[in-house]
Amino acid sequence: MVVCFCGKLALVKTSWIPLNTGRRFYACPTKDFVCGFIGWVDPPMCARSKTIIPGLLRNINTLEERCNGLVRSINMLQEHCNGLLSRNNMLEARCDTLKDEGFKLKMYLCASWFMFVIVIFSIWSM
Repeated sequence: MVVCFCGKLALVKTSWIPLNTGRRFYACPTKDFVCGFIGWVDPPMCARSKTIIPGLLRNINTLEERCNGLVRSINMLQEHCNGLLSRNNMLEARCDTLKDEGFKLKMYLCASWFMFVIVIFSIWSM
């Protein structure tokens, strides 16, 4: 156990700066890290690790940003699709109403023609 300069047990943190990415260190446990950096938990990284790890982290961050963008796009498309489905349902209901009205109009037309024929035959038969 490592004790901080203020007398409290030090916290183990992970560095994310490019020079020491992923390297653990001891830090002050107070809210504002009053004592700051105390010392390293891990040994120094080799030069190759210092070069490669930040690039890998940038790649991960780029892929996560792309993924988040795709998720946002999918959500927008789902909302658009839901809107289209709602519009389709409304149009189908309107189509059914128009079909019913069309059927009624056909029945009225047939009835009026039938009445017209009866009237014509009754006039001829006189």
